[in-house]
Amino acid sequence: MFLDLINLYNKNSSSNKTPLEDFNTECFANILRLFEIVKKDFIYNFLKLPEDKYVIKTQLKKDLPNNPNCIIDLVFIGNKNICFIENKVESSEGYEQLSRYCKVLDIHFDNLKKYLFYCTKYTDPKNRNKEFNNYNFKQFKWFEIAKFLKKYSNENPIIKNYILFLNHFKMAQDNTFKVENLLTLENMMKTIEIVEFHIDNCKFEFNTFFGYEKYNSNFNWNQLKNHNRISHYNSGILISQSNKYSEVLYSIELGDLTLSTHIYVNSDHEQYEQFNAIDLENFPLKCRVENWGTSIYMKEDLGKFLNNENSDKLIKDWFLNSFEILKTLIANNSQLHWR
Repeated sequence: MFLDLINLYNKNSSSNKTPLEDFNTECFANILRLFEIVKKDFIYNFLKLPEDKYVIKTQLKKDLPNNPNCIIDLVFIGNKNICFIENKVESSEGYEQLSRYCKVLDIHFDNLKKYLFYCTKYTDPKNRNKEFNNYNFKQFKWFEIAKFLKKYSNENPIIKNYILFLNHFKMAQDNTFKVENLLTLENMMKTIEIVEFHIDNCKFEFNTFFGYEKYNSNFNWNQLKNHNRISHYNSGILISQSNKYSEVLYSIELGDLTLSTHIYVNSDHEQYEQFNAIDLENFPLKCRVENWGTSIYMKEDLGKFLNNENSDKLIKDWFLNSFEILKTLIANNSQLHWR
């Protein structure tokens, strides 16, 4: 829902600038307004503000000498307390922004107890010289807010959608290095080398069956980042006069820890309907249809080869057999225009 809204804004806006920070602030503020139990939990248990009758305001404008348009992102105003929260996503603090907020608190809310908070996506340490101590300063990150909200997501589809929105913009992940991350990094390169060996071990036969395609040097990194796999492929397995995408690919999938081989065809391909009509009854293959395209594939659990001294040969045999099966499928469906 939230992604749809911001995408709709992008589509219809004449400006190239997306107000992600403002949009995000309004979404979060309205979740708190909609759900009183979440609002109270956030105010008293997350922010740890004193008991009060708080009203939530966004984009609060207050004048300062020589600065007639000071705007505060998110404000909690009570009878005895006031809290300013400055929210950042991809940007950092504006020129003396927090200092100006302190002046607004002093000039316009002199009779209230003052709190100044700073919420960011990235690490951006403030108050190193204790200059904001009189304002009960604290800072936190969006992933902490996402973590706070997760306990409500199963029962609340709006909050669930908002967390998906935060995930999309990488605001819900903790980027702090921990011991377990260092241990993972220590073993990661060795694991990738092993996986690459098994993929490279079948390249000659794959290229003999389906042809050769040259990749750029970042191919495996892009596969890891975007698909969580190491793979080798050949695009254009189905001929397209309008350059619509298809591929034949084999991989080791790191998400579900499987060997995988597939033929994939985009849904806008001229032969898409014919491809979907292929009869798989006599093949050990499965079909997965998505909005964007269809895959005919086979998989094997990588755990079957664990601690087996012959795993090099067994994994290669599995891949070569899968190539033979796809080659037979192609031969049996000559009504399609294969490359």
